[in-house]
Amino acid sequence: MLLLPVLLSALLLQSADTLPEDAPPGLSAGPMVGAVESGQVRIWCRAVEANQTIEATLIDAEGAELTKVGAKSTAERDLTVELVLKAQLKPGHRYRYRVLVEGVPVADGADQIIVGPAQPNGRSTLIFGSCANPSRYGEGQIWQQIGQREPDALVLLGDTPYIDTTDLILQRAAYLKFWQHPFVAALIRRIPVLATWDDHDYGRNDSVGNIPGRSNSRQAFSEYHALGPIGDGAGGGIYCKHLFGPIELFILDTRWYGQTEPSPFDADRPTLLGSAQWKWLQQGLENSRSPFKVITCGMIFNGATRPNKDDHWGYYPHERQALLDHIRENSISGVLIVTGDIHRTRHLSYPAEGGAGYPFEEWITSPLANSVIGAANAPHPSLVFDAGETSVFLHMEADATGSEPLLNCQLIRSTGEVIHAKKYRLSDFVADSNSQE
Repeated sequence: MLLLPVLLSALLLQSADTLPEDAPPGLSAGPMVGAVESGQVRIWCRAVEANQTIEATLIDAEGAELTKVGAKSTAERDLTVELVLKAQLKPGHRYRYRVLVEGVPVADGADQIIVGPAQPNGRSTLIFGSCANPSRYGEGQIWQQIGQREPDALVLLGDTPYIDTTDLILQRAAYLKFWQHPFVAALIRRIPVLATWDDHDYGRNDSVGNIPGRSNSRQAFSEYHALGPIGDGAGGGIYCKHLFGPIELFILDTRWYGQTEPSPFDADRPTLLGSAQWKWLQQGLENSRSPFKVITCGMIFNGATRPNKDDHWGYYPHERQALLDHIRENSISGVLIVTGDIHRTRHLSYPAEGGAGYPFEEWITSPLANSVIGAANAPHPSLVFDAGETSVFLHMEADATGSEPLLNCQLIRSTGEVIHAKKYRLSDFVADSNSQE
């Protein structure tokens, strides 16, 4: 019974150690654009060996070098390097970057473009996706379709990739193989990537909280992404937030803190988010000045999924209700949630009564590239749309250039076909406002 996992692990390690034919010389993966802010850009890559000097240079439209930063690859970080280029980026302006190894440019393509983040009264676009199995990428249409739309960021909601172990060597190997895939590698060198994890990249199916080896999962996640500060600062969790013009994005961690302590809202029940993350989220929503506040995580915000599955916010109704109550009691406008995980694409609209004070919208986008779970087509009174389709992503566009900020959400196939869409005004996300179009 142990032979199959051992063979699979060996194959994973072997494939990860093999350099792709089109990999830049001196790099085994990357470059990848991480978090982009008005004052800095993060570039990630992985060296071929330890003690290599890797540098990144930011270049303006006229070809002038704005800033350069370098670091040494180390075995402790599995040869990964996160380079932070500090410069004031003009909104909407296009910049280029190059990567050098030992002073020699190794990644300097025309597609290595970084766009300065939009202003609060501008436009921004995000793409969300979850559940990506490399064996199901086909000809890479899903990644090509995402790239053609040039979003301000691609937000991965977990099971990206599937790992199903907390072994550090296998965690690292799985991420390396994921970023090395030709279709993914071509995308991440020019589209900023943000991420959280879900059960299969946290540890194993439906896992939360204190599972053996979870610190390995966090270490590998941190090494193989370029998100900046994550979690509570004490080595726990991976939550973070980012600004995209009219959107403030709150990326939750619905794994690390699950069932590790009593809930701050009901001492007799376990927590999902943990007290530190709850405080961060509540304060962030209260202080946000963005028209739209988008909360995102892998775990769905309801309990309608396959039978006997308790891996959802519905299993923590006290914390689910606490979020809705906090939005209503503090008159926080413009909040909605994006989730994944269940291998179905869905849209739910929860009623204003007893909730946020306005219809609370959930968009579920899953899978990017995997099989569909037919049993997850569970009924729910707030269900607006359901589809069992492979290769689907959520395209979200915010526009604050007019008299009222607008939001357009579209579920899109890898062919480019829109299978479901909804347009909103900011007034649709204000208490006592029920008008939608």
